[in-house]
Amino acid sequence: MNLQLHHLQLVQAVVEEGGVTRAGSRLGLSQSALSHQLSDVERRLQVSLFYRTGKRLVLTPAGERVLRAARFVLAEIERTELELSQNATEALGTIRLGAESFTCYQWLPALLQKYRGRYPLVEFRLVTQQIENVAHALMSKQIDVAILTQAARDRHFQLSDLFTEELMIVTAAGHRLADKQYVRPKDLSDETLFTTSSLERNVFLQRVLRPAGIRGGDIKEIPIVEAVLELVKAGFGIAILGRRSIQPYFSHAEFRVVPATARGLFRNWYAAIRPAKEPQIRSFVQALCLELAS
Repeated sequence: MNLQLHHLQLVQAVVEEGGVTRAGSRLGLSQSALSHQLSDVERRLQVSLFYRTGKRLVLTPAGERVLRAARFVLAEIERTELELSQNATEALGTIRLGAESFTCYQWLPALLQKYRGRYPLVEFRLVTQQIENVAHALMSKQIDVAILTQAARDRHFQLSDLFTEELMIVTAAGHRLADKQYVRPKDLSDETLFTTSSLERNVFLQRVLRPAGIRGGDIKEIPIVEAVLELVKAGFGIAILGRRSIQPYFSHAEFRVVPATARGLFRNWYAAIRPAKEPQIRSFVQALCLELAS
């Protein structure tokens, strides 16, 4: 068998740490040793796993396939070790989660319930009060897992990619933009725009409105998806919301969902934990990555 367990750990570490230097530190390897092992696995498989662009490594299609295998296999091994190491009468501990954007609570609870069904002795606590800096809350040990939409590579925590989400314009059924194939920046100059957080607002301003020279109309932040949708339905404005968070409303006749640009507007979700965290936390994040990637 050419592909071995340490190869999977190597590929996953390079992706999650954002390069060979930090991956080597995580695995206890020098940069040269890690690079040598990476070349060795590529030679064994007779494929390139990464495109090398300067100092950056970007996964090839073959590398994507190996990463999926790594996340599945390593998560399963971690779960097995966790189950075997714990007495059935012992609680496995508490996992506290915090998020930059409350829209994740549209899809996160169902995944927590599914995970808890497999590990009933793990207790989850959702830190739903406003956290000004989720990354700081993670490092100060107020929470154990941070759900982020802004990736800041930091040696103080391990970052895992969860999924890519398209940001969509949501209008009432009778709105003038409801039947558009996609929305153009100039369509929004006089609109009241609702967002659930400054994160969506900033993405929209920086990537759509400002490059087009549009100052934008009135932008209001309301942290509850349901409240935003009620205002949209009543004709008070339109909204910019993530596709996954509004998935349950796609079939509702009161709303129309339109791409925010001709090419689409996307953001990434990440999970961050402190290094060398408890096995159940690492196992949970790996399971989360697998579930959201499916």
